Amino acid sequence: MSRSRKLHRLSNPDANERRAQRMLFRHLRDDTNANRGRMARRVRELQLLLEMDPIEFEQLIARLMESMGMKVELTARSKDGGVDVRGIDSDPFRGGNVIVQVKRYRDTVTPSVVRDLFGTLQHDRAATKAVLVTTSKFGPSSHQFVSGKPITLINGSELVGLLKHHGFHEMFAPAYASAADEPAAGAPAIDVAAEPARLLLHWTGEEEYDIAALLCQGNRALSDDHLVFYNNASTPDGSVRLVTGYDDANACLMVDFDALPAEADRLVVIAAADTENHPSATMAGFAGPALILEAGADQDAAVVHLADGAETNIAMRLGRFDRDAAGDWDFTPALAGYPGGLRQAVVAYGLEVTDEEAVAAG
Repeated sequence: MSRSRKLHRLSNPDANERRAQRMLFRHLRDDTNANRGRMARRVRELQLLLEMDPIEFEQLIARLMESMGMKVELTARSKDGGVDVRGIDSDPFRGGNVIVQVKRYRDTVTPSVVRDLFGTLQHDRAATKAVLVTTSKFGPSSHQFVSGKPITLINGSELVGLLKHHGFHEMFAPAYASAADEPAAGAPAIDVAAEPARLLLHWTGEEEYDIAALLCQGNRALSDDHLVFYNNASTPDGSVRLVTGYDDANACLMVDFDALPAEADRLVVIAAADTENHPSATMAGFAGPALILEAGADQDAAVVHLADGAETNIAMRLGRFDRDAAGDWDFTPALAGYPGGLRQAVVAYGLEVTDEEAVAAG
């Protein structure tokens, strides 16, 4: 689906509404019992996936891809070359030929599996990107390896979220049949990944915009690698990632708030005009913008409506998440315009941008 999906125009909130929205965006830690119950439900959901026949599991991933608008082909198991599913994404901006490998693992996927998939991608003349899907999770080394490469890693919690998001709720019904919050007795242990929050950005109109995130300590960026945007899709540890596949959003970031670096106490969110494809673009078409935080399956989404963009700017800071002394994250709308684009925005947070990088940053 095009990033220019039309939405109804959203009005700007008044001061009282802003205060209410700010509280909605507070990322509160659940109490121990609620957290234990949610983890137990996720274990049962992943157990259902682990119990599936390998071929049925591959077919499930293929159906998920089809529900996301892709043309899909299952590969012959004897000749798959490490590829389980092939797909064609027809989106004019993010599309391409995708190879997918699925791993029904209980333990953390090793970095060697990720490197092997990259080798397969390099030798596949038709493929433009690769996706590795697991019922488990990936370590920091794997996320660091794929940074800057056309590879997407989808862990078990994200897979469950995607399946539910695209209409596969019924398959998880047996996970809720038991009244107990604990996994079935004797069930194998599963290495469950934390469920990241989805930060969705909506706007109206046909113009193209990108979302970027900058991890900071105060008003200083941690490093160049902690700027997440279209040329750097993930932080080194994978705690903040730019993703595609959410067809009801113009842009999407996945943020694992509990896994953010200990030294990071601020996450800045920026929107920028797509000057790479449209050199004369400005923020003038950034109309009716809204940020939506989907913090998890058991929590209601929170929405913040923001002011429209201006023709004088090429990038726009939308707001920031700040970590308080208790470890909670609180969102504050903090609008600021940047006539110099994303480059000017990141320089304001202490990053040095060379002329060559400035071309890429807009």
